[in-house]
Amino acid sequence: MPVKLKFIVFFLSAYLVSMISITLFTLATVRELLLNYIYDYMDYQIKPAIEFYRNLHTNPSKYINLLASDVVSREIASVAVDKKGRILHKEPFLDGEDLNLTQDDIAFILSNKKGLLDDYAFIVKDIGDYKLILLGKMEKIEAIQRKLLGFMTFFSLLISLIITLILMIFIKRMLKPLGYLTEISREIYRGNINVHIERSTSTDEFGVLQNAYRDMIEKLQKTFDWQKEFIAGMAHELKTPLTYIKGQLELISMGIYKDVDKLREVLKNMLIQANKMERLMNHLILLMRLESGIPLRLSPVSINELLAEIDEEYEFIKQTHNFRVEYLDEDVEILADKDYLKIALGNLIENSYKYTQEGGYIRVFYKDSCIVVEDNGRGIENIERVVERFYREAQDKEGFGLGLAIVKAIADAHHFKLIIESKLGKGTKVSLCTRDVII
Repeated sequence: MPVKLKFIVFFLSAYLVSMISITLFTLATVRELLLNYIYDYMDYQIKPAIEFYRNLHTNPSKYINLLASDVVSREIASVAVDKKGRILHKEPFLDGEDLNLTQDDIAFILSNKKGLLDDYAFIVKDIGDYKLILLGKMEKIEAIQRKLLGFMTFFSLLISLIITLILMIFIKRMLKPLGYLTEISREIYRGNINVHIERSTSTDEFGVLQNAYRDMIEKLQKTFDWQKEFIAGMAHELKTPLTYIKGQLELISMGIYKDVDKLREVLKNMLIQANKMERLMNHLILLMRLESGIPLRLSPVSINELLAEIDEEYEFIKQTHNFRVEYLDEDVEILADKDYLKIALGNLIENSYKYTQEGGYIRVFYKDSCIVVEDNGRGIENIERVVERFYREAQDKEGFGLGLAIVKAIADAHHFKLIIESKLGKGTKVSLCTRDVII
């Protein structure tokens, strides 16, 4: 059964149960009110007659039959009984409807004083040693009940029809995001992952679900795109060294290299290509580990201590470039994973070293909660794409196009802000801006 139909059945069932309960309660209340009206009406009719005959006679035996005759009408009949419950006098309704009362009926009436017997309402009045029973017809009450029941039934059906129409419109609008997502899911199931899901402006659960589904699909699309880029890039980067190694191994197995020195040179080049593949795999493993969401080992990191280690490890750059590491007068600490942070800074420094001409400057410093690597090298043309995996602007330099992608992944894992500023021919400035500074 469709969800829309389930909602309609549920709401209509709840509504009908409510209306039936209200109708039954209303009928019971109206019936009780009308019964009380009949009781009061019969009591109102008998009181003046009782007072009248009591003023004329002190002995009820002299007027009990007359009293029973005086109070009858089209709606009221009476029965006079003695103290033993025997019928002394019976006056039927004026319209000719007779009373068919048995002795058991009389006993029931006398024991209850007020109530219902078949189609009659009754009350009992004490007249000395006698009892006067007044019976009122229930026909009008039953007619009113039938009319009320008919009206309530018609009203319920009319309201049910209106509510059904409103529910269909409301539920259709309410479940529209669900139907929309169902169609999207079917499209994805058919193999089309490149679907566009609109962002919902609704703040209800369905709107939140649609936006969450949209974000999930976008992330899935990015993952598939990354996989495609990863496979294509890895295949491209591994193809050359693998081809070289395979070719040289074939030549070696054929005995082409007779000269030992030549063979050593070939083996050396093969080792270089193998090391290149190893570096590529290490970069990819590092990138995948960062993007897998594995928690970082965060701890307070001294900026000056970090800069000192960087200064020592990249001392060799000073032989060809103006490499300066600028320390803080007053040291500060940041919350970070020191090993990953050093990898990010190392990639930035190596890029500056690779793309800055000899004699150019490379600066590493800390300012305004940012660790900055700045150079006056060749610059970057496409800043937006430079952090993409396997993207390389300079084809004249060796590399895999993963350096800045790793830097961005490390920044994202730390919730740092990565800012890249660059102008062609004038240099590049990359800032890793931290969020947690410990004074």
